[in-house]
Amino acid sequence: MKVTLDGKEIEVESGKTLKDLLPTEGNLVAIIRRIKEEEKVWDTFRLFVGKKAVILKIENQEIWKLIEKELEGLEVTWRTKRVLAFGSFACNLKCSNIYREYEPGEVVLSFAGGSSESAYLLFAITRYPISHCTFGEGIVARVLGGFEVLRTLEIGNKIEKVEPVIDFRSKAGIAIRARMEESLSEGDRIYSLIKVNFKKELSKASEYVMRVLERNNVVEEVTNTYVKFKGLKGIKVDEENHEKRIRGAVTVRKIGKNEGDVYIYLRDRMPHKDHCVVGFISEGLELLDVAKKGDKIKIITIPSKLDLIGLTQAEAGILLSKNGLKQVREGDVQDQDIVVSQIPGTTFEMLSKGEVVTVGVRSSKIVKLKIFDELAPKTSLYFRIATDLVSKKVGKLKVYFKTKDLVVFKPEVSFEEPLIPENTPRDLVKAGEIGVTNMSRKHSGLIGIRFNESKEFGPTAERFESTNIVGIVVENFEVIKEAKEGNEIYIMEVQE
Repeated sequence: MKVTLDGKEIEVESGKTLKDLLPTEGNLVAIIRRIKEEEKVWDTFRLFVGKKAVILKIENQEIWKLIEKELEGLEVTWRTKRVLAFGSFACNLKCSNIYREYEPGEVVLSFAGGSSESAYLLFAITRYPISHCTFGEGIVARVLGGFEVLRTLEIGNKIEKVEPVIDFRSKAGIAIRARMEESLSEGDRIYSLIKVNFKKELSKASEYVMRVLERNNVVEEVTNTYVKFKGLKGIKVDEENHEKRIRGAVTVRKIGKNEGDVYIYLRDRMPHKDHCVVGFISEGLELLDVAKKGDKIKIITIPSKLDLIGLTQAEAGILLSKNGLKQVREGDVQDQDIVVSQIPGTTFEMLSKGEVVTVGVRSSKIVKLKIFDELAPKTSLYFRIATDLVSKKVGKLKVYFKTKDLVVFKPEVSFEEPLIPENTPRDLVKAGEIGVTNMSRKHSGLIGIRFNESKEFGPTAERFESTNIVGIVVENFEVIKEAKEGNEIYIMEVQE
């Protein structure tokens, strides 16, 4: 049977389920099913003569019901250039003599000599005037298809079969949330992903939304108007496009409580100064019609986001080559070196220029660390914004000052929420632990790392109650120990 998967018609074996068709990724899947509304014999029949068929639309149901069963086996008994006759057969009707001109394709019931035992079914090939004994106006049916067959029939050709044209009246049903165990049916339209086409003239805003949807495909809010995805905090979207938010429009909110969140519209809305329209859904919007809070949505961006930071120089080169782009290596240029910067910075700019500079750093020069999201959620967010890890796989910190016991960083970052005390140390701060001065002290927001353990002071030289422990260095600690004031240190997060 045939079904449509994400816009492409495919064939599947009967009895198959969604699980046979799609990998079980835990993402939302929707089906629009063809609902069989009626299955009935309409006023259309096929008359098979050999391998050919003539399709009739019945005009007089009363007559047709009386003669239908008599037609199989009837032969062409006579024909002219203007008319073709099948017969004869008995028909228990009282006929009336009338004169009439019949049009090509009209099917007539005629009684030879007025006898009900000698009924004929006549097919008008051209305009055909006749004075004969018939029932009512005489027209039983009209030829809907196969008229050319009538011209080829000869005397003796036989009606071998008469069958109704079954009309499966169906209509497309509404989209439903599908289970992976759902059995597939003929004509199902299946949606397992959405595709987003972005505006190239909004390269920075588009890049931001690409990044949001790549990192967070979980629906945060659903209303009758839109589906919303949680954005990345600490990143400003400066570009503007206040066009109408039609169904399928993708926007990013630039100002207000939900700043940075991404909206996909299910209904048309007028332009709004706080929303920047960055693109439109080109496929799969039906999936969002059934979405609920917490659903995971498979999202494909067009173009695909080119994010080279965190890859090796070799991996970056392969990705660029696949997209027809030239790589220019700078910094540490060996295949295994890690890309810490790309120029230009956005996907559309790279595609437009055709050439990308990838700045590399040896892996041994990049500090690897673990961030304590669960123990210090607000401080973790602040740390990611301060280091640019909120949007990139490789962040950096600039050394503010350094002593024999610790190093301190003073990031220039706007963070509106107060750094409340969380995950403050009790008895000991270990070497390599990363601390942030909380709101209890004047220099809130300073970041520090201790070189040795302490039972008295935190990584920013503050008392324990003024220190939030946000993470710990797990690899390449010597890079920090060897750094000097003013040096930039590259950092990468290590996932569990």
